[in-house]
Amino acid sequence: MSLARSAAIVSLVVASITGVPAAAEVLAGSYGNDVGCAGVWLGYQDSDAYVVLTADGVETYGSGCRFARQLVTAPGTQSLSSTCFAEGEEGTTTETVKLTNKGADGFFVTIPGLEEIGPLKSCS
Repeated sequence: MSLARSAAIVSLVVASITGVPAAAEVLAGSYGNDVGCAGVWLGYQDSDAYVVLTADGVETYGSGCRFARQLVTAPGTQSLSSTCFAEGEEGTTTETVKLTNKGADGFFVTIPGLEEIGPLKSCS
């Protein structure tokens, strides 16, 4: 078996185990709506419209979710087990958060029980 064929098989195995292509890279930087990116640049949040996405989680003004594994740049939808919290509620919940990378149209986030959030675009 050739080295190239072996590498292709390994990539398929990794993708089938993790649900993510092996060549996908961890999301770098912050992505957000206009208010979220302004908060990233200023270093604080001051609006209920604040939304920021990183490889480790999504954060809004009064709530957020931390992902069990890092978000990658692969196109399409990723479902990530997440620990979520909300302002005014005690404790955390475990949710499956769906993140969709629509390329130039940005990322879209779906948290169970909430409307889809997005588009979230690079804050750089």
